[in-house]
Amino acid sequence: MSVLVAGADFSGAAKIPNDTWLVTGTLGSLGLEINSVKNPGSHALTSELKSLPELKCAALDFPFSLPTEFLRFTERKLEIPEYQQWQQVAEQLVFMSWEQFEALVLEYDIEPKRFTDKKTARAAQSPLHRVNPSMIQMTYHGIRLLAMLDPAKFCVLPFQDRSPGATPVIEVYPREILYLLGLPDRGYKGKDAKNHEQRREIVDGLLNLRERGGETYQTCPRLTLDKSLKGVIVANDHALDALIACYAAALFVASAELFPDPLDADNLNVLLEGWIFAPSKLRSH
Repeated sequence: MSVLVAGADFSGAAKIPNDTWLVTGTLGSLGLEINSVKNPGSHALTSELKSLPELKCAALDFPFSLPTEFLRFTERKLEIPEYQQWQQVAEQLVFMSWEQFEALVLEYDIEPKRFTDKKTARAAQSPLHRVNPSMIQMTYHGIRLLAMLDPAKFCVLPFQDRSPGATPVIEVYPREILYLLGLPDRGYKGKDAKNHEQRREIVDGLLNLRERGGETYQTCPRLTLDKSLKGVIVANDHALDALIACYAAALFVASAELFPDPLDADNLNVLLEGWIFAPSKLRSH
């Protein structure tokens, strides 16, 4: 039986709509075959996800929530009750203008990390990181996007229960995925020839993952990608991040046991701050 999975790289650019790449693929007994690579823009990503029939998992590359310290600061500044659930955070951002959110971030003046940001093998930036690249816009617009997803059709993990028939939506960090797959995780961002070649090396590494990695990666889906789609991905680092996210979604569906359960972290902040899903147990095999 084949199922559909998707991965998206959400841009941190200030302008809206901005570049947001979406990669979809079919996961079956022969592995993951990429069907589509496109740039619908941030404004259309929600409708794109809703339009995908029987989507089994969506992996998105942006912070799903905010550090607890900043949330407590926000409560004091806005004179509102303490956030008890992530849904309250998401709804707050839906009704908060970008200018108001940016003002709060700038007044806070520090960049705390979430619990999950500190647990990745590859350094993850704070959702409030300001420059190179700025994470503020990505976080603000990304959380608002999640709030627009129908909870009857999507469950945003780890905040919402995995109800029958609902598509899990997970936060991923492409550099962490690449590291866990034993692939180069830096030097592929940019337009220089060396960045282009690094992207080609990463894509080739994904295509030959099982042959290159021996027994370690035998549980990982075999990737199939035609030449035209490969060309699009090699030409654009955002498209590559979307491909990595899509592969992570396929791996989550095929081998969920490789992904640590956020509730096993013994830190209830993950239910407000979110969790970066990664097949960390690959490194322990």
